[in-house]
Amino acid sequence: MKYIEFKIETDTSHKEEVLNILYDNNLFEYMESSKEVIDELGRSKDSWDFVDENVLNIDSDAVELTAFPENEEIAKSLINLFKSIENTKTSYLIKDDEDWANNWKKYYHQVPIAEKLLIKPSWEDLEEEFQDRLIVEIDPGMAFGTGTHETTYMCLEALEKYVKDDDVVFDVGCGSGILGIAAAKLGAKEIVAVDLDEKCVETSIENAKLNGVDDKMEVHLGNLLDVVDGTANIIVSNIIAEIITGLVFDLREHLVPNGIFIASGIIEEKIQMVVDELERNEFEILDIKKKNGWSLIIGRSIDV
Repeated sequence: MKYIEFKIETDTSHKEEVLNILYDNNLFEYMESSKEVIDELGRSKDSWDFVDENVLNIDSDAVELTAFPENEEIAKSLINLFKSIENTKTSYLIKDDEDWANNWKKYYHQVPIAEKLLIKPSWEDLEEEFQDRLIVEIDPGMAFGTGTHETTYMCLEALEKYVKDDDVVFDVGCGSGILGIAAAKLGAKEIVAVDLDEKCVETSIENAKLNGVDDKMEVHLGNLLDVVDGTANIIVSNIIAEIITGLVFDLREHLVPNGIFIASGIIEEKIQMVVDELERNEFEILDIKKKNGWSLIIGRSIDV
């Protein structure tokens, strides 16, 4: 199987500009080598599963990122976009690895979330210490959503706090289906999940079956709330700030009075943009959480 490895060399002062271009091009997952990452690793050596010793020698101001665009056309367009950023070099390689889609599995393990949930790879046996948790089995395939990313983790924590028995939950931008499945495990009676990517829709359907919640969960191919009817007690969306702000106007039509909106995929610098848009549309901000540069915002539709 061929895939593209896109490398970016920059410095700490331009890292945010680089990440914004990646996010604007729907590249949310990447590998990073930087002094910041090494310092963080140093504080938690006991939790290391794997580390390439070469990254320990990186310069204090250097940042190296590796992303994986879907095709060479995207890679070429990225090279042009990054030309505008000073002290930034880019390159890409087309690689051939028949088992590329499975190699990452050795670094993905069971993740306990808050008090109740456990995200478990479908290929691992359940660890005894987690027997009493609500198990969400996930095989993400090529879809975003393993539970390990900060944005997914924070959404799962929020769902555990807010989902009540017999709730209806909409998951906008469902990826692997992990959030909708977790909501079903937490007691929601109906899940409506939506994604623009056909692979994500297929993966979500398979994961719903794997978890025995396919009778509760509808998965639709489409754009945001355009293909959704009815109202929900909770809407969760783990996308990016710009798309979330564009979604806010339509939220009230699809939320019950005092319904909850959980939004993540927001870099810290764009928190206020999302907050302002929510407040303009009669939402009360209940909570803002931050984790490693990412943030989550919880709003409640004000009953007017």
